[in-house]
Amino acid sequence: MQSRPHRSTLFVPATRPQWLERAVDSPADALIVDLEDAVQEADKASARRTAESGVTALVAAGRDVFVRINPVTSPHWLADLSAVVQAGLTGIALPKIYRPREVFAVGEVLAALEAERGIEAGTIDLQPLLETALGIHSAFEILSASDRVHSCFAGSARGGDANRELGFRWSRGGAETVTLRATALAEARAAGVEYPISGTWVDIADHEGLEAFAAESAALGYTGMYVIHPAHIEVVNRFFTPGEEEIERYRAIVVEFERAGEAGHGAASFEGAMIDAAMAAQARSFLAVAEQLSGAPAPAGERRGAE
Repeated sequence: MQSRPHRSTLFVPATRPQWLERAVDSPADALIVDLEDAVQEADKASARRTAESGVTALVAAGRDVFVRINPVTSPHWLADLSAVVQAGLTGIALPKIYRPREVFAVGEVLAALEAERGIEAGTIDLQPLLETALGIHSAFEILSASDRVHSCFAGSARGGDANRELGFRWSRGGAETVTLRATALAEARAAGVEYPISGTWVDIADHEGLEAFAAESAALGYTGMYVIHPAHIEVVNRFFTPGEEEIERYRAIVVEFERAGEAGHGAASFEGAMIDAAMAAQARSFLAVAEQLSGAPAPAGERRGAE
């Protein structure tokens, strides 16, 4: 079960056992073993076997691990679940979700497998991927369909599923996806999702574009991104790590508001602006996230939400 934000979640194809071995030492916060798009139809069965042993090794090494299974509309998803569900698995990523009943169905199978294998009930999360037009339209209902949903993916990549279904024309910065990401984020927060993640940046060599996209996603309110290449991890971690200056500022806001409360006031002045209960609550929320995250704070000027 996910217990902290994952700034970076690195995809590892289940067809690459050597990559699975190397992923143990990855600086990514989480790993996602892919049985879906990265695997050709003819290789699904062998990839499933590799994923089973790979997940076992990654879990034993203490890594947070998801498995992206094949869609519920495919003939593979039940076999995928049967192969990879084990104690210590963080969650199952559900691609191409169209309706809430798909999340419910996977949750029912997970419950049965947990009971059968002696795994504590409800400890394996579900991470829906909002990448279809109907899935985005039904985001609140989908994300509310199971108590196992603590995170979700909401975004798009050039040439990805949402790009194809919605028909937008991808620009270098992905500006045409801002409304999609902002709308999906609001639906996720309304459904109580703690860890919404965005992405995906597919231009491996374009770190400048990645930085802009990561900064924008963090500024929107996302807690992390999907990552397809190890070279992107440091950049993404940096932009989703609260900076020292931010942390100190939010601590000061909480202190000033508490002082005002002790003096019998419902608001206070801070840096020339008024702070009230809502702002203090937002500061406490930010500080809670900062405490959960591992890793050094981002350098000044390159911190979360920096322009």
